[in-house]
Amino acid sequence: MRKENSTFNFNFLSEPGVSILHNNDYFGCSELENFACYVVADGLKFGDDTRQDSSARLAVEAVISAFNASPSMSKRALSAYLKAAHKALRENDGRERLRASITVVVTNYESLRYSWVGNCRFNLYRAGNLINESKDHSLSWEMMEDGLIHKDRIAIHEERHNLEVYLGCLKVFRPSVSKKIKLKKSDAFSIFTRGVWENTRTPDMFSAIESGENDPQKASKYLERLILDKAPADAVVDNYTVCFVFVDKVYDDPEAKKRRKRLIIIAIIIFIVIVIIVVAIILINNWRTRMRTDMNIAYIRGVEYIQSLNFVRASEELSTAYGLAVRLRDEWRRVDINNHVQLVEAIASAERVFEVRDYHGAEEKFGEALNRSRYANNLALLHIERRRAVVADHINVHQELGLGDDSADFGDFERAYEHYIEARRLASRLHYETGRQRALASISALEQMRERREQDLLAAAQNQVTSAQFIIDGDNAVRDGDLVSAMLLYQIAREMFEDSGNGAALRTVTERIERVYALESQNKQQFELAAEHLASGDEMMNRGEYVDARRFYLLARGIYANLNDDEGLRETQDRIEMLDFHVGRQGAAGGGSRISASPPIIVAQVPTRDEADD
Repeated sequence: MRKENSTFNFNFLSEPGVSILHNNDYFGCSELENFACYVVADGLKFGDDTRQDSSARLAVEAVISAFNASPSMSKRALSAYLKAAHKALRENDGRERLRASITVVVTNYESLRYSWVGNCRFNLYRAGNLINESKDHSLSWEMMEDGLIHKDRIAIHEERHNLEVYLGCLKVFRPSVSKKIKLKKSDAFSIFTRGVWENTRTPDMFSAIESGENDPQKASKYLERLILDKAPADAVVDNYTVCFVFVDKVYDDPEAKKRRKRLIIIAIIIFIVIVIIVVAIILINNWRTRMRTDMNIAYIRGVEYIQSLNFVRASEELSTAYGLAVRLRDEWRRVDINNHVQLVEAIASAERVFEVRDYHGAEEKFGEALNRSRYANNLALLHIERRRAVVADHINVHQELGLGDDSADFGDFERAYEHYIEARRLASRLHYETGRQRALASISALEQMRERREQDLLAAAQNQVTSAQFIIDGDNAVRDGDLVSAMLLYQIAREMFEDSGNGAALRTVTERIERVYALESQNKQQFELAAEHLASGDEMMNRGEYVDARRFYLLARGIYANLNDDEGLRETQDRIEMLDFHVGRQGAAGGGSRISASPPIIVAQVPTRDEADD
């Protein structure tokens, strides 16, 4: 509906020029329902190339094809149209070098946008004035912008065809695209090649438009006459192509007023929202400023209370400051205030432990407080060190009392007394009444212990004399062979030494008891051996082997004699006498032969008197 409700009249003129055999320019257009596209291309000659009409034609056809496929007047779309033309020339670049300048104009019947590469130009006229024009991508145009030449001199300058960018170039291809231009009724725009601007001036274009009387065909014919009339008779006029578009009526969108009204309403709403946001930001900033001020004041008060050692009030102020820092999301200030809060809590915790007389725990807590102080600008450092010294003195009081108790347990009453006196001195200096009273009680208990110890020593000495007599009596019993009595006497002496705590005497009597046990075991073996000898003698006697029987009886008698066993001696002697009686009877019956040989007597070893004394 846009095309039907607007009037765009156009006409183009494209000729090979004077003394030119081939026209290397090309024009194309496509007027759709909502968009229109006008294209002019100029094939560029290089070296001996005389024909470049295929370059211009391929470029224009590629642009029109891309436009028809996706009509739009966005910057991206116009750039894509020219890139399609550039690609077409590059892909068809064979024996001939395909190069071209091009200008594309796209309109939606309300506005227009143009894009170009090279030196094909675009002009927009309004009310007899040139209000917009394209810029050549040539060295001459750059020199003009740098102030080296005048704009009117570009048409004859030798570098006017020295292009920086064009279709088919080997460099990075970046087409230029204009901004969106709003059209008005009676506007006119033209696109033309170098054959036009090299042979005309801006006033000539105005004259053509005015003489056309709103007819683009008349304007084209008039401009052509100006080009040919101004050219000398022997001059070479290059290909010239021009397209005039007269805007008799611009599309008037019936929804424009509604859209403008909506836009105004939206703008008002946005303005109100912005005002509300600005006011809210101001209020929030003021609120945050007040909170920050309150936070800083509470923080400073907390620090001052720490310095004055009022830790209860310091904790209150710092807690307030910490809460404000959290609400403000001020991470740095939150961490700093938290370090001060932890310092106050560490000191308070140490004081609570100290009050319950857990001095080692208080020492550890004050050490933690000292470490926290380093993260809080060393606040209360002197106070913490003094409190640690007080805690250390209390610990020393208890250490001295403990050392005194240990020395008293080992019987070193002098050393114990020195420790108790030192504990009393430290407690008095600290005004530590509990420690001082305990030290005094320990000194009193020590005096009583010393008195009891002296009494115990005296009793032990008396007991020692009695115990020594029992040992002497035991030794005598051992010499007499009365091991039972000796064992009883030794055991009585050992019990007395155990009560007195005389370790050396206790070891001596224990050794004597062990020796008695050894003698008893040895005597038992001797008794068993004597019994075996008696049994062997009886057996020999029953066999009639009286010599061997007498030998065994004599061995048994020697053992009983060494053991002082009178009963064993009597029993053995009875057997010997009986043996002698039998032997005498046999000797009388056999002619008076007697036994004259006797075996040696083996005496069992018993401890001597000197060994018993040991």
